[in-house]
Amino acid sequence: MEKTREKIYSSWTQKDLIARILELEGKQEKIKVIHPKKPKRKFDPSLYSTRHIALRIAYLGGNYTGFEYHANSPNPTNTIEEHIFKALLKARLVPNNRIEGEEETVLGWPGDEVAEYSKCGRTDTGVSAFGQVIGVRVRSNRSLPEKPTDDVAEEGDEGEKEEIEFDDERDELPYPQILNRLLPKDIRVLAWCPHPPPGFSARFNCQQRNYRYFFTNPAIALSPSSTVGSLDIEKMREAAKLYIGNHDFRNFCKLDASKQITRFDRIIHHADIVELPQSSPNSGPKVYYFELHGSAFLWHQVRHMIAILFLIAQGLEQPSLVAEMLDISKNPRKPMYEMADDRALVLWDCVFPDGMLRWVYTRGTGLEGRNEILDDIWSQWHKSKIDEILTSGLMKIISTNGNPATDPVLQSTSPILGSGEFSVTTQAVGVAKKKTKGKSQILIEGGHEPLFRGMYIPILQRKRMEDVEVINARYADKKGDWQENRKKREVKRKAVDIEEEEIAQTSESL
Repeated sequence: MEKTREKIYSSWTQKDLIARILELEGKQEKIKVIHPKKPKRKFDPSLYSTRHIALRIAYLGGNYTGFEYHANSPNPTNTIEEHIFKALLKARLVPNNRIEGEEETVLGWPGDEVAEYSKCGRTDTGVSAFGQVIGVRVRSNRSLPEKPTDDVAEEGDEGEKEEIEFDDERDELPYPQILNRLLPKDIRVLAWCPHPPPGFSARFNCQQRNYRYFFTNPAIALSPSSTVGSLDIEKMREAAKLYIGNHDFRNFCKLDASKQITRFDRIIHHADIVELPQSSPNSGPKVYYFELHGSAFLWHQVRHMIAILFLIAQGLEQPSLVAEMLDISKNPRKPMYEMADDRALVLWDCVFPDGMLRWVYTRGTGLEGRNEILDDIWSQWHKSKIDEILTSGLMKIISTNGNPATDPVLQSTSPILGSGEFSVTTQAVGVAKKKTKGKSQILIEGGHEPLFRGMYIPILQRKRMEDVEVINARYADKKGDWQENRKKREVKRKAVDIEEEEIAQTSESL
């Protein structure tokens, strides 16, 4: 065969031989070498020891639909807890219990009792946290204890081994670094606690949750002659003090009938309005925050509390309104009003008893260390700061009719807005006046833009929600009817299945 080919090729011209070589090389390139895929190695949790730890987590909540993962939600969610669960699963720090063939969207580890999973706070859509705490049982580097053998070595035998001391910081898995490599940049694990007490629960062991709600004064652009968006901080502070103590906050929350809550008493340890220090005296609107410390909070409680303070600060209500709404004997039903915007709210810290949790923070150097976390956060801050500078410059251009260099207005000082390099000037306020013609009322609710409503109706004169007992009873009845209807549907479906099976058997016999 080879001699035949040699004889054929010997008669070919150089041009034909080159063409043949190129043809063969082209065919060779098209041949794909398919390497068999290695089967994924299954994670066997029984081969590893575990330990119960606590994690201290910070996140910016603007891109997420809240903290809590909803396992049975029919709609796609994008929660912080979901990202944490996925990171724990991908790092194989927890076992994956997802059934083979089940949809990929179903997480195989929703934080069950075996994992001893707990969380301190359940922040809502848009809300951030700088001191969130969770507890979880995870895979450990510590060796499994040796199984006892029948042959017990006598003391002093050569086979006896000294137990090597295990160092939690040196020898253990670097949990924050592992998780930070897998989490989005705006969710960071700051520290971990190697030895929470037995039976630790991030929810029930937490003594106090501290919140901060940030806002500016003024809350909207205005001229020195206008007070539409200017807030009375002293009245706001006076009203905030009335929250302190043990009160029934049913008029300051959103009712979740599915939980059938009947007690709304919550303890507030501290409530105040604090001014945030500024880098320079003429740097524009002052920034404040509503500081709130409490043992626990109801659903949307903080946002309802600050919403009432905004109304008082605008002069639409008096500080005494807080005491009136806390008096359930006078006002057992919640008046209808809008809660404050979510974006400015931060779960600032979760406080535990002294000595309960010893935090081990990430070191400065190394992959996903403290320095790298700072770099990630700094880049986010830098982007926001540049946006602030650009929008401030644009406001200056618009307010001076496009010529900031020569307009004399820029030389004046606004006592409300400041006279810094990027302060808002007296001309940038026409929109608010136009929108408030007639009986329209501007309402400050902490968002980027004010709300424009009709004639203002005092809170205590507004329509009221139904009694809590009525709302809970209606939901319970509806849930009962739904469950009863579901049972009826199941019985009917079984009857149809039996009938179809009988028809099939009859057809086969014929």
